Amino acid sequence: YDLPDGAELLIGSVRTSFLCSTDGYYADVDNNCQIFHVCHTTVDPDGQAQMQQWSFLCGNLPVFDQFSFSCTFPEDAVPCGSSGDFFYLNANLGAGPNVFFHNEQDVARASAVTPGRAAQAIYRPQISQPRPQPPRPFRG
Repeated sequence: YDLPDGAELLIGSVRTSFLCSTDGYYADVDNNCQIFHVCHTTVDPDGQAQMQQWSFLCGNLPVFDQFSFSCTFPEDAVPCGSSGDFFYLNANLGAGPNVFFHNEQDVARASAVTPGRAAQAIYRPQISQPRPQPPRPFRG
């Protein structure tokens, strides 16, 4: 782990047990989700695949939320112990621009384990109608 100097002052002793297995963003459960990792496969000039791992400290927003892939407050995040249940969301990263990152089942799953999430509004895109243009003043 290559964390900023003083990371231990913020989060205590750091356990360095996390290893990347597939591409994505991962909460580090062994560090109470105060650290997260970005994993990415690269190919060296010899054609060998190498898994790269970058580790980050959440800092002023204390935990990484595996549901939103962002640092936030614990009450707004899926519980750290449930983070592994949401690792599958990493497969959605390359799904393309026309696919929503979360589906209804994902939201229901997160709401079931996150008490405050059920009260949050769910974004439902609506097809917008073109706004009528105001009449132009007559200058004659």
